[in-house]
Formats: sequence, C-alpha cells, structure tokens
Amino acid sequence: MNQRSSRFFWVVALALGLAVFACAQSKKLTILHTNDTHSAMVPFETGFIPAVGPEPSSSSGIGAGFWNIWHFPFNQEYAGIARMATLIKKLRAVDKNVLALHAGDVFVGSFEFNKFLGYPELKIMENLYDAMELGNHEFDLGINTLAGVLGGQIAGASPVNLPMLCANVDFKGTALDGMVKASIVKTVGGKGNNGVTVGIFGLVTQEPQNYGDEVNSRFPYPYENSDPTKTLWYYAAQVAGQLKAQCDVVVCLSHLSTGLDVMALAKVPYIDVIVGGHSHDAYAQPMVLDSPTGKVIIVHAGEFGKYLGELKLNVENKVVTLDSWVLHRLDGRVKEDPQVRTIVNKVRSGVVSDPRFGPVYSQHIALALRDISKSWPDHSQNRDTALGNLVTDAFRNRLTKAGYQVDVALDVLGYLGADIYAGKVVGNNILRAVPYGYDSESGLGFKVYVVQLPASLLLGGLEYAAGTVLLTNDLAIQASGLTYTYDSTRPAAPLGEMPTRVDVTSVRINGQPVNPNGMYAVAMTDKVFNFLNALVGGTLTPLATDTKLFEYNIVRDYMRYLRFVHFKSEGRVKDTAPSTVK
Repeated sequence: MNQRSSRFFWVVALALGLAVFACAQSKKLTILHTNDTHSAMVPFETGFIPAVGPEPSSSSGIGAGFWNIWHFPFNQEYAGIARMATLIKKLRAVDKNVLALHAGDVFVGSFEFNKFLGYPELKIMENLYDAMELGNHEFDLGINTLAGVLGGQIAGASPVNLPMLCANVDFKGTALDGMVKASIVKTVGGKGNNGVTVGIFGLVTQEPQNYGDEVNSRFPYPYENSDPTKTLWYYAAQVAGQLKAQCDVVVCLSHLSTGLDVMALAKVPYIDVIVGGHSHDAYAQPMVLDSPTGKVIIVHAGEFGKYLGELKLNVENKVVTLDSWVLHRLDGRVKEDPQVRTIVNKVRSGVVSDPRFGPVYSQHIALALRDISKSWPDHSQNRDTALGNLVTDAFRNRLTKAGYQVDVALDVLGYLGADIYAGKVVGNNILRAVPYGYDSESGLGFKVYVVQLPASLLLGGLEYAAGTVLLTNDLAIQASGLTYTYDSTRPAAPLGEMPTRVDVTSVRINGQPVNPNGMYAVAMTDKVFNFLNALVGGTLTPLATDTKLFEYNIVRDYMRYLRFVHFKSEGRVKDTAPSTVK
C-alpha cells in the first residue's frame, strides 16, 4: 500500500468511525400513554369512538345517533381494558425502547370500581404499565383507602406492584408515606449506548373543589405566590433539573389539564415531554412549544380508555425531538386479550351478583334517540349541555314528586362523566354519566340536597362559576328552572359583591326575573353543596335538607319514566362574549 493509499484508507476509516459513533449517540424512545380511564374495564356497547383531527365528527341531529350505533361493523364492542392490554403488548413486541405510562384517574366511574375499588384494574395494569401518576379521583375515598387498595389489604391479596408517582402532595405521616414516589428513573432498551435513561415525575391538580381538607392541606407549593421561588412551578423546575442531570429524557406525568400544561408547566425548564390528563382532551396532534431549555412536547389521550397514544422520540445528547405520534382508537378491530378478558368477566359477574346492583349491564332502562353529550356545541354561545339538562331536569322531576319544593336544580360539568350514546341505555351507561362520589352502604355516588338559598348567594354562585370558565369548565353551571347569560370577557366580581360577569337582568327562575330579596329552593348534589358551603364559611348547613336520594337512582328512574330520551343543548346558559362564536 503506497503512502497516498494509506492516507486515503485512514481518512475513510476515521469518517466511518465518526459516523458509527454519531449513530450510536442517536437513540429512539417510544412512550405509550393513557389517562382518565375511570375504571371503564368493561367495553362500551353503544356509541362510537369520536374522531379527532381532520376526520369528520358525527352528526348530532335527531336520528343521527342511530347511525352512530353502527359506526363500526356489526355494532362491535369497543374499548375496555382487555383491548388496551392487547394493543400495549402488540406495540411492545415490535419495539424494545418502550415505556407505558398512565397520567391518572384510574379510579371512579363504573360499577366495576364501586364493587372492587380499583384493585383488579391496578393488578392488570402492573403487567402493562411502567408508572402511573395519581389523579385527583384516586383520592376520592381518602388517603387510607387508597393505601389499602395499593397495599392489597382491601382485597385481602398481594400489593399492587406498579410505581405510583405524585410529587406535589406531602404524604409524610400518612399511610401512603413510602408507597408513592415523587419521581423514578427508568433505563429503557438495556444499558449502554442503546439504552435511554428516562426520569419521570408526576403532578396532580391542586383545584380545591376536587378534594377534602385531608388532601388540600398537603399541597406545599401553590400555583401562585408573591415569592415565585415558593410556587409549584419553581419546585417542578428543581425536580426536573435534578432528573435531567442524570437522564437523557425527562417526562412529567401531568394530571393538571391542558390549560395548565400549556400556560404554566410548559414554561418549566428541563421538561422534555408532558404526558397529560385531567381535562379529558383527545389531541389531534402533539403540541410542541418553546420552553426555557428548548422544546417541550405535550400529548393527551382522551378518556375512558378509548385511545392509546404512541409517541416516538429521537434522543441525541439529551436533546429530545418529536419523531411521530399516533392516537390509536381501541375499536372493535382490536381483539381483547384473553387472559385480561377472563379477569374482566369475573369482575363483571361480581357486580351482577351483588344484590345492590343486579343486571346493570343488560337490563333495558330507556332508549336514547340521540347522543346525550356532556359537551356544549361547537361554535355556539350555549353553555348548557344535553347531559347537564337531563340530570338537572331529573332532579326537579323526582324531588317534586317526593314532595319537595324545588325552584331550581343545579349541577356543574366537572361532576358529570361520560356521554350517554344513542340506543339502548342500561344502568352502567347511567353510572358512567354520573359517576362520582361513593357511599359504602349502597355502592352508589352523590346524594341530592335541597338548599334554601337567598337570591344574593345564588347570584354570587353563578358569578363565581362564570369567573372560572376561561381556566376550566369544571364549574360550568348546568341548570333546570334557571336561565341566564354571562360575558366571559368581563372581569368577574369577588364573592359577595354584585355580579359583573353575569348579567343579573338576564337571570330568570321558572321564567320570572329573580327577586333580589327572595329565597329559592335549589336542588344540588352533596358535593356541589359542600363546595358552595365551604365558600361561605359553613353558613348554609342549617338551610340544607338531605333528601336521602341518590343521583344515580334519580337519573335512572327519570329515564325509565321517559322511556324515549331526547335531550340537547337549549341555551339555558349562554356566554355572550363575541369570541364564543367563530
């Protein structure tokens, strides 16, 4: 070999070596993710999985629901945890660098939960997922009950072996101390150059209406503070920075909602990916936003286990970029995992054999002539929903028959659950629509109170709710016997002052202008009452009557009475801001 050839050989060898080295530094990571599954272990039988992105949405006219029932061939079942198991296992089988994560709210939402308190579902999940963030509904039955479920004591069985995360609740001195971690580090794809080290931490919503005092007293870092170093966001930056120092990728499992993910969490440095939940959003595509340390990718995967997100990332020298993202629909074409299906069938049989429940998956209650949606219509000023109107009308109807004077019935969107789809309605469809609360004796949820409210406090409550709508629709009022308008672009008045966002002249109670000096009998769930009562320092307690009637039974019996159910948004509540209609 002459000198020129030798030089050429080493130049080529060096170039190839550098290329191989560069390739070795470029890694792949896939994150499979779900959120807000709400114990929907048993598949859905009516309805459809809504399209996201450019696909056309279903029609909402009369009769359109009948088309929706046959959205998939042969009216196949869809969703359910057995299908989720199939899809996660399938995607793991073709990709070694995979993490499967859940962003919270596994608990509450079905008879499966009300019978078994989430334990069977978590035991299935421990073989599917790598970590789970606690959602607010994991705390619905209290810290001790959650600890009992995770430790296996509730079921008299083995503990749940699934890493539970929650960085912004202080569990010291509670039964969950040591059972829930602020963060974990996972190495995916093996050690060495091919492995990806991932730091994962979790945050749960701090909205006080979602908790009792037991949990509300354990949030050490507020959203806002005059000292910015004492906020949740400063604390999150510290956690993320510590993880980034030792990891290729930092993932925040956020049960905060899209609003806070975008407006606040995305501005926290060192976070590469936000896998979100709480607001039940199904994204058409990921959000890729600027952060103080580069870019942050945000994804959400809808609700009730209808979707599985598949996020593929490129990782090079700790720089994370988006490769691709797919939101898989768990329709009837995804077959159920046989082993998980067997467990689900046992859970279902346990529900049906419980004399408190009976044939809640099969017994015909009513026929819905159209989809009864929890959402208000797009491009409309209406802020009432079909489901909200059904539930509040049911309150007034049933309580009036029981001999109570009821001028108004109220609920809020945050305490309603799944849509009721067109077609045959059974008990489990209804409980999924009004899923929250838990009474150990009946196995049901919220009870309904009748509260004597002075007009000033009723108007103040409407103003308070209207003041939150740009941040969340959880407190959006749903009403029967009450109509009014508000303008979300106007400043909201403090509690106790004359409303400024709500147009007081528009408020009508059973068609009549509100009497500013009057008292009104208002029906509401015990949860709404407790929240309102807390706002006014407990002064409403003497004015409230517990009807002993459960929300689920009220709505079920009303639908049975109607037989053929047809509800839609009517404009009982309107946002008159010009930006609401585009």
